[in-house]
Amino acid sequence: MLTGGASCRMNSKDAKTVNYARIRAIGKANPPLRLTQEETFRLAGYDNPRILSIFLNSGIDHRHFYIDREHANRHETPDELNLRYLRGAMHTGCRAVEACLERAGMTPRAVDLLLVCTCTGYLCPDLASRLIGHLSFRQDVQRAPMLGLGCAGAVPTLQRASDFARAHPGRVAVMLAGEICSASCYFENTLETAVGNAICGDGAAAFLLSAGPRGDACYPEIVDFGSFLDPEHLDKVGFGR
Repeated sequence: MLTGGASCRMNSKDAKTVNYARIRAIGKANPPLRLTQEETFRLAGYDNPRILSIFLNSGIDHRHFYIDREHANRHETPDELNLRYLRGAMHTGCRAVEACLERAGMTPRAVDLLLVCTCTGYLCPDLASRLIGHLSFRQDVQRAPMLGLGCAGAVPTLQRASDFARAHPGRVAVMLAGEICSASCYFENTLETAVGNAICGDGAAAFLLSAGPRGDACYPEIVDFGSFLDPEHLDKVGFGR
């Protein structure tokens, strides 16, 4: 199991000698379907009181899903699930990146590196390549897919964006974390599957980072990262058949 964290701080006069990467804008997006935990339980077709208690005691009030309510219970083939993942990831990913760039007052052509973190579907060409074409990034923009990192995947992706920004002052990195968890869920009555179905939702978030002296006064700096990997628990995370 991989866990990680990033340390951030707001700029101060005594910290300006170090060229830390700064988070200059954040954008997020969710699918329009918003359900309470009890609504999600019913939509999934569950009727087990023990599973209902997991849903209601998860600490979650509601979640968003890229799914058609009328067809939520029908069996989807792996190809259909992956197609729904593609559509949902493009829909939420585009909106998150656009919102992030708008808050930064930039266009996609200002971006030098696009990193995309995702683990709930597999695409070839990858999601980053598709977003680059759809949003009209420059043809020489660098891209890096960060695949299969699971729940903690956004942290090492943020670290890669921070590394790029520090190594190239004045250049812009955008990272996107996007998941369509409902496209990787299988509805059955085992408690292990029910726990995942009770806590995971669909959505995306984008961060824009750069390093350099311009307009630094009010942006949080990323000063360090830490992580811990315990290989003994690899069989407790992820999903498989």
